Amino acid sequence: MTLTEILATTRAMLDDTATPYLWPDAELVVCLNDRLSVLCAETLCITDSTTPQICHVALAKGTASYALDSRIVAIKRAVLVGTGTPLFKTTQDSLLRWYGLWQQFEGTPAYYMLDVQSGFITLHPIPERNDTVALSVYRLPLTEMSAAFPNAEPEIPRRFNRTLINGILALAYEKSGSDTLNSEAAKTYRELWQKGLDEIRRESLVNGHASYSLNDIMGVI
Repeated sequence: MTLTEILATTRAMLDDTATPYLWPDAELVVCLNDRLSVLCAETLCITDSTTPQICHVALAKGTASYALDSRIVAIKRAVLVGTGTPLFKTTQDSLLRWYGLWQQFEGTPAYYMLDVQSGFITLHPIPERNDTVALSVYRLPLTEMSAAFPNAEPEIPRRFNRTLINGILALAYEKSGSDTLNSEAAKTYRELWQKGLDEIRRESLVNGHASYSLNDIMGVI
């Protein structure tokens, strides 16, 4: 569905098809982008291993930590390009247990840690030469939906659009105002939204994709 089609479907369900709209397009697009980000973070439905600015981390000799793109939700796989070998996810506690003062070691990276809060990846050992880490990631959409591009489609499988619209409706019915606030409708669509997320997660599990909590996947320094 294009943005135009999503907005039209949402308006029909809101019974808000006559101008001036109770929910302007700009408000519904904000709701859409909010629910789209949550859907992608909760279900890990977008994978990427080819977008350079997302999936390539340029390493500099002597530097251990690097900022990840803010659109990355979790890392599925990391490979050191220079050797072609995968890096293994670990934690600071594990490195302290096995290597002691792990921050002082330089060499060919074999492990990585992730700090969920700050969005950094840290390598061990510290790179002794320039290189690149190639990532396969779960991420948010590359760009947000915008009314300036009415024919754009969300970067998710089309079968998830119904869940997305239920999420938009749940937010829309929470808007203050005698003609817009509807707590019962908001509750109904929140439940449908949550049910849809659960179904997408179950589908991912059945199809063999990772379906874990964010902390399980990311690991914390």
